Amino acid sequence: MSDRYSVSKAVVTGGAQGLGEAIALRLASEGLSVAVLDRNADGARATADRISSQTGSPVFGFGCDVSDRGQVKEAFAQAAEAMDGIDTYIGNAGITRDRMFHKLTDDDWDQVIAVNLTGVFEGLRAAAPWLRTEGPGRVVLISSIVAKAGNLGQMNYIAAKAGVVGLVRAGALELARFNVTVNGIRPGFIETPMTAAMTKEAYEATMTSNPLGRAGQPEDIAGAVAYLCSTDASFVTGHILDVNGGMAL
Repeated sequence: MSDRYSVSKAVVTGGAQGLGEAIALRLASEGLSVAVLDRNADGARATADRISSQTGSPVFGFGCDVSDRGQVKEAFAQAAEAMDGIDTYIGNAGITRDRMFHKLTDDDWDQVIAVNLTGVFEGLRAAAPWLRTEGPGRVVLISSIVAKAGNLGQMNYIAAKAGVVGLVRAGALELARFNVTVNGIRPGFIETPMTAAMTKEAYEATMTSNPLGRAGQPEDIAGAVAYLCSTDASFVTGHILDVNGGMAL
Protein backbone atom coordinates (compact mmCIF):
# COMPACT_ATOMS: atom_id res chain seq x y z
CA MET A 1 0.00 0.00 0.00
CA SER A 2 1.12 3.57 -0.70
CA ASP A 3 3.03 5.38 2.06
CA ARG A 4 0.46 8.16 1.65
CA TYR A 5 -2.06 6.12 3.64
CA SER A 6 -2.08 5.24 7.32
CA VAL A 7 -5.55 3.67 6.95
CA SER A 8 -6.25 0.42 5.17
CA LYS A 9 -9.86 -0.77 5.64
CA ALA A 10 -12.62 1.30 4.04
CA VAL A 11 -16.40 0.97 3.87
CA VAL A 12 -18.12 2.79 0.99
CA THR A 13 -21.91 3.03 1.04
CA GLY A 14 -23.81 3.37 -2.22
CA GLY A 15 -20.79 1.74 -3.79
CA ALA A 16 -22.24 -0.33 -6.62
CA GLN A 17 -22.24 2.45 -9.23
CA GLY A 18 -21.61 6.14 -9.85
CA LEU A 19 -19.63 8.08 -7.26
CA GLY A 20 -19.43 5.17 -4.86
CA GLU A 21 -17.97 2.82 -7.45
CA ALA A 22 -15.36 5.40 -8.47
CA ILE A 23 -14.44 6.01 -4.83
CA ALA A 24 -14.13 2.29 -4.10
CA LEU A 25 -11.98 1.81 -7.21
CA ARG A 26 -9.67 4.68 -6.28
CA LEU A 27 -9.18 3.53 -2.70
CA ALA A 28 -8.55 -0.05 -3.82
CA SER A 29 -6.09 1.27 -6.40
CA GLU A 30 -4.22 2.91 -3.51
CA GLY A 31 -3.96 -0.47 -1.82
CA LEU A 32 -6.79 -0.27 0.71
CA SER A 33 -9.14 -3.14 1.41
CA VAL A 34 -12.66 -1.97 0.58
CA ALA A 35 -16.17 -3.09 1.48
CA VAL A 36 -18.74 -2.00 -1.10
CA LEU A 37 -22.19 -1.61 0.45
CA ASP A 38 -25.30 -1.05 -1.65
CA ARG A 39 -29.02 -1.80 -1.47
CA ASN A 40 -28.44 -3.70 -4.73
CA ALA A 41 -26.65 -6.66 -3.17
CA ASP A 42 -25.89 -8.34 -6.49
CA GLY A 43 -24.55 -5.06 -7.85
CA ALA A 44 -22.36 -4.58 -4.77
CA ARG A 45 -20.83 -8.03 -5.18
CA ALA A 46 -20.32 -7.60 -8.93
CA THR A 47 -18.66 -4.22 -8.44
CA ALA A 48 -16.46 -5.60 -5.68
CA ASP A 49 -15.34 -8.53 -7.84
CA ARG A 50 -14.60 -6.23 -10.77
CA ILE A 51 -12.57 -3.77 -8.68
CA SER A 52 -10.66 -6.56 -6.97
CA SER A 53 -9.74 -8.03 -10.36
CA GLN A 54 -8.61 -4.62 -11.61
CA THR A 55 -6.55 -3.63 -8.58
CA GLY A 56 -5.51 -6.82 -6.83
CA SER A 57 -6.78 -5.41 -3.53
CA PRO A 58 -9.26 -7.28 -1.33
CA VAL A 59 -12.73 -5.88 -2.13
CA PHE A 60 -15.96 -7.24 -0.67
CA GLY A 61 -19.58 -6.60 -1.58
CA PHE A 62 -22.53 -6.60 0.82
CA GLY A 63 -26.20 -5.74 0.48
CA CYS A 64 -27.26 -2.81 2.67
CA ASP A 65 -30.22 -0.44 2.59
CA VAL A 66 -28.90 2.43 4.71
CA SER A 67 -32.44 3.49 5.62
CA ASP A 68 -32.74 0.24 7.61
CA ARG A 69 -30.79 0.45 10.89
CA GLY A 70 -30.66 -3.30 11.26
CA GLN A 71 -29.18 -3.77 7.80
CA VAL A 72 -26.57 -1.09 8.47
CA LYS A 73 -25.41 -2.74 11.69
CA GLU A 74 -25.28 -6.17 10.05
CA ALA A 75 -23.44 -4.98 6.92
CA PHE A 76 -20.81 -3.06 8.88
CA ALA A 77 -20.24 -6.08 11.11
CA GLN A 78 -19.80 -8.24 8.00
CA ALA A 79 -17.39 -5.70 6.52
CA ALA A 80 -15.37 -5.55 9.73
CA GLU A 81 -15.15 -9.33 9.84
CA ALA A 82 -14.03 -9.52 6.21
CA MET A 83 -11.39 -6.80 6.57
CA ASP A 84 -10.41 -7.42 10.20
CA GLY A 85 -11.76 -4.01 11.24
CA ILE A 86 -12.80 -0.65 9.80
CA ASP A 87 -10.69 2.51 9.88
CA THR A 88 -12.32 4.47 7.04
CA TYR A 89 -15.98 5.28 6.36
CA ILE A 90 -17.23 6.93 3.18
CA GLY A 91 -20.88 7.95 3.57
CA ASN A 92 -21.99 8.22 -0.04
CA ALA A 93 -25.39 6.50 -0.46
CA GLY A 94 -28.06 8.89 -1.70
CA ILE A 95 -31.35 9.20 -3.57
CA THR A 96 -33.49 11.98 -5.01
CA ARG A 97 -37.26 12.52 -5.01
CA ASP A 98 -37.53 15.91 -6.67
CA ARG A 99 -40.73 18.00 -6.57
CA MET A 100 -41.63 21.55 -5.62
CA PHE A 101 -42.12 21.50 -1.87
CA HIS A 102 -45.90 21.90 -1.92
CA LYS A 103 -46.11 18.75 -4.05
CA LEU A 104 -43.80 16.62 -1.89
CA THR A 105 -45.51 13.57 -0.46
CA ASP A 106 -44.75 12.32 3.04
CA ASP A 107 -42.87 9.43 1.43
CA ASP A 108 -40.84 11.80 -0.78
CA TRP A 109 -39.65 13.60 2.34
CA ASP A 110 -39.22 10.60 4.61
CA GLN A 111 -37.27 8.44 2.15
CA VAL A 112 -34.78 11.15 1.17
CA ILE A 113 -34.12 12.08 4.80
CA ALA A 114 -33.88 8.40 5.78
CA VAL A 115 -31.25 7.60 3.14
CA ASN A 116 -29.34 10.86 2.68
CA LEU A 117 -29.15 12.02 6.29
CA THR A 118 -30.17 9.34 8.78
CA GLY A 119 -28.46 6.66 6.70
CA VAL A 120 -25.20 8.61 6.71
CA PHE A 121 -25.45 8.99 10.49
CA GLU A 122 -26.26 5.31 10.98
CA GLY A 123 -23.18 4.37 8.98
CA LEU A 124 -21.02 6.59 11.16
CA ARG A 125 -22.55 5.13 14.29
CA ALA A 126 -22.05 1.58 13.02
CA ALA A 127 -18.40 2.27 12.13
CA ALA A 128 -17.65 4.09 15.39
CA PRO A 129 -16.67 1.09 17.55
CA TRP A 130 -13.86 0.29 15.13
CA LEU A 131 -12.95 3.90 14.34
CA ARG A 132 -12.49 4.66 18.04
CA THR A 133 -10.13 1.75 18.58
CA GLU A 134 -8.26 1.31 15.27
CA GLY A 135 -6.84 4.86 14.98
CA PRO A 136 -5.85 6.71 12.94
CA GLY A 137 -9.11 6.85 11.02
CA ARG A 138 -10.81 8.74 8.23
CA VAL A 139 -14.44 9.66 7.63
CA VAL A 140 -15.61 11.40 4.45
CA LEU A 141 -19.30 12.24 4.06
CA ILE A 142 -20.76 13.23 0.70
CA SER A 143 -22.97 16.34 0.77
CA SER A 144 -23.89 18.39 -2.33
CA ILE A 145 -23.47 21.79 -3.93
CA VAL A 146 -27.18 22.38 -3.35
CA ALA A 147 -26.56 22.46 0.39
CA LYS A 148 -24.62 25.64 -0.33
CA ALA A 149 -26.38 27.15 -3.34
CA GLY A 150 -29.93 25.80 -3.12
CA ASN A 151 -32.02 24.53 -6.04
CA LEU A 152 -35.64 24.51 -7.09
CA GLY A 153 -37.60 21.36 -6.39
CA GLN A 154 -35.11 19.78 -4.02
CA MET A 155 -36.12 20.93 -0.55
CA ASN A 156 -35.95 17.41 0.87
CA TYR A 157 -32.58 16.69 -0.73
CA ILE A 158 -31.14 20.06 0.29
CA ALA A 159 -32.28 19.64 3.90
CA ALA A 160 -30.65 16.21 4.05
CA LYS A 161 -27.39 17.30 2.46
CA ALA A 162 -27.19 20.39 4.68
CA GLY A 163 -27.64 18.04 7.61
CA VAL A 164 -24.64 16.05 6.42
CA VAL A 165 -22.54 19.21 6.79
CA GLY A 166 -23.67 19.33 10.42
CA LEU A 167 -22.67 15.71 10.90
CA VAL A 168 -19.20 16.51 9.59
CA ARG A 169 -18.65 19.35 12.04
CA ALA A 170 -20.05 17.52 15.04
CA GLY A 171 -18.28 14.30 14.11
CA ALA A 172 -14.95 16.07 13.70
CA LEU A 173 -15.15 17.34 17.28
CA GLU A 174 -16.33 14.06 18.77
CA LEU A 175 -13.83 11.78 17.02
CA ALA A 176 -10.72 13.98 17.11
CA ARG A 177 -9.53 12.51 20.39
CA PHE A 178 -9.40 9.10 18.71
CA ASN A 179 -7.18 10.47 15.90
CA VAL A 180 -10.07 10.21 13.43
CA THR A 181 -10.61 13.04 10.95
CA VAL A 182 -14.10 13.78 9.64
CA ASN A 183 -14.55 15.80 6.46
CA GLY A 184 -17.17 16.34 3.80
CA ILE A 185 -17.33 16.92 0.07
CA ARG A 186 -19.92 19.01 -1.76
CA PRO A 187 -19.91 17.75 -5.35
CA GLY A 188 -21.24 19.95 -8.10
CA PHE A 189 -22.88 18.50 -11.19
CA ILE A 190 -21.34 15.07 -11.67
CA GLU A 191 -22.26 12.71 -14.50
CA THR A 192 -23.70 9.64 -12.77
CA PRO A 193 -26.73 7.38 -13.22
CA MET A 194 -28.57 9.75 -10.85
CA THR A 195 -28.14 12.68 -13.26
CA ALA A 196 -28.61 10.72 -16.50
CA ALA A 197 -32.34 11.47 -16.58
CA MET A 198 -31.80 15.20 -17.16
CA THR A 199 -33.22 16.71 -20.33
CA LYS A 200 -30.78 17.91 -22.98
CA GLU A 201 -31.82 21.51 -22.31
CA ALA A 202 -31.24 21.22 -18.56
CA TYR A 203 -27.87 19.55 -19.14
CA GLU A 204 -26.71 22.28 -21.53
CA ALA A 205 -27.87 25.02 -19.16
CA THR A 206 -25.87 23.43 -16.36
CA MET A 207 -22.75 23.23 -18.53
CA THR A 208 -22.92 26.87 -19.62
CA SER A 209 -23.19 27.99 -15.99
CA ASN A 210 -20.00 26.16 -14.99
CA PRO A 211 -16.82 28.28 -15.20
CA LEU A 212 -14.77 25.23 -16.23
CA GLY A 213 -17.33 24.45 -18.93
CA ARG A 214 -17.72 20.75 -18.25
CA ALA A 215 -19.51 18.27 -16.07
CA GLY A 216 -17.64 16.69 -13.23
CA GLN A 217 -16.77 13.01 -13.43
CA PRO A 218 -17.01 10.47 -10.61
CA GLU A 219 -13.22 10.29 -10.68
CA ASP A 220 -13.05 13.96 -9.68
CA ILE A 221 -14.85 13.14 -6.45
CA ALA A 222 -12.86 9.95 -5.94
CA GLY A 223 -9.65 11.96 -6.14
CA ALA A 224 -10.89 14.35 -3.47
CA VAL A 225 -11.87 11.44 -1.23
CA ALA A 226 -8.45 9.85 -1.74
CA TYR A 227 -6.77 13.08 -0.64
CA LEU A 228 -8.91 13.40 2.50
CA CYS A 229 -8.13 9.79 3.40
CA SER A 230 -4.38 10.24 2.90
CA THR A 231 -1.68 11.31 5.33
CA ASP A 232 -1.49 14.58 3.36
CA ALA A 233 -4.80 15.50 5.03
CA SER A 234 -3.94 14.28 8.53
CA PHE A 235 -4.37 17.82 9.95
CA VAL A 236 -7.58 18.53 8.03
CA THR A 237 -10.83 17.87 9.89
CA GLY A 238 -14.28 19.41 10.02
CA HIS A 239 -13.74 20.78 6.51
CA ILE A 240 -16.21 20.82 3.63
CA LEU A 241 -14.41 20.58 0.29
CA ASP A 242 -16.27 22.00 -2.70
CA VAL A 243 -15.62 20.04 -5.90
CA ASN A 244 -17.85 21.80 -8.39
CA GLY A 245 -15.81 23.43 -11.16
CA GLY A 246 -16.52 26.87 -9.73
CA MET A 247 -20.33 26.65 -9.91
CA ALA A 248 -20.70 27.97 -6.36
CA LEU A 249 -17.90 30.09 -4.92
